This record gives sequence, C-alpha cells and structure tokens, in this order.
Amino acid sequence: MKLRVVLLVLAAALAGAAAATAQLRSGTVEINPFAGYLFGGTFANDRDFRDNFSRAHLDVDDDVTYGGRVGYNFTSLLQFEAQYSRTETHFVLRQRHFDDVRLGDLRIDYFLAYATINFGHRRVVPYFTIGAGAANLVPDVPESLSTSEVRFTSSAGGGVKIFLTPHFGFRLDGPAYSTWLGDHSRVFCDSTGFCSNQSWLTNAEGTGGFILAF
Repeated sequence: MKLRVVLLVLAAALAGAAAATAQLRSGTVEINPFAGYLFGGTFANDRDFRDNFSRAHLDVDDDVTYGGRVGYNFTSLLQFEAQYSRTETHFVLRQRHFDDVRLGDLRIDYFLAYATINFGHRRVVPYFTIGAGAANLVPDVPESLSTSEVRFTSSAGGGVKIFLTPHFGFRLDGPAYSTWLGDHSRVFCDSTGFCSNQSWLTNAEGTGGFILAF
C-alpha cells in the first residue's frame, strides 16, 4: 500500500514537472486581450499660443488603453504577434505659470507586428519584443485646422507571461512607441495655422491581460 502511494506521488510530480516545462510550445497560438494605461508624449514645444505666456508645450494626456494580440509560436522561444490597441485621450496645453488647458480630443489606434523572444518555457516566462506598424491619429479639436493622419510607428518593450496551465495564463507588458509625425504634422493645428513641430511622438504604456493558448 505504501509503495502504491509513493508511486502515485512520483507520477503526479512527474506530470506536474512536464506541465511546468511545456508552457510555450512550437506551433501553438496565443490570444491576449489586454487593458492598461498609456503615458502620452509631447506634440509641440516653446510656443506663445496667446501672447500672454511662454514656454508652453502641447502634450498628449495620459489615459486608459485597451486592445488585443494574436501570436504564433514559431518555436518555443520565437513568437510572431499582431497587435491592435486604442487610446481615447486629449491634447493638453501645459504652461509654465498657468493651469493646464485641455484643447481637444485625440484617438490613437495602433496596428503593429512584433517579433517576441521568450526567455524560457516554464510557468514564468520573461520576454523581449520589437515591432513596427502604423498609428492612426484622429484629432477632434474645436475651431482648428487639425486632420487625421496614419503614421509609421516602431515599438519595443518587454514583460512577463505567467502560466497557470499550458493553455491559460496572465501577461504583463510594458511597450514604448515612437511615431513619426514628419515636419509640421497637421494632427494638431491651432486656429492661426500653427501645426505641431515635433518630428516624433514617443509614449509608453503598462498593460495586463490573460492568455489563451491552443
């Protein structure tokens, strides 16, 4: 009887060890819905908007972001992913000696493709990811000359996957984005015709979600 109990315990331990080392398997697909917070960047600097203050800069406000990823594990270490995410945020004029002023709304839609390197294949899997794609910038600024634009975006980041079973887990992610605005982007233009003078919009986010793997 004791021998049978010992054998059952050993079998359970071996099964658990096998599951613990088989979280990431080549040829499998991962679906990852997520939500979190985006930390916005700067659109313009050093502009006298109303002739009564200086050293103002136009920022993208921090706000909630959400979206999803679909990934394919080419090997247990290399994964290719596609991401869509949306942030509905605002333009905020930050002034040196005055209160911040909200000037309008900005919707950011990211469409990105990534190559992700997983460091291991146990229950806790750190990773690094790098990708590129496009940002759809849709402004809504009253009495302005602003227009929506689709711009090239690069991204890099990292995080950790925590698997409870080989088919279900959680993911914490921290990417940074850099979007090419070009010279004098019309995503934001004030009523006088002055447009953004930043070449790049750089921001970052922290997100979390769950993973379905099959």
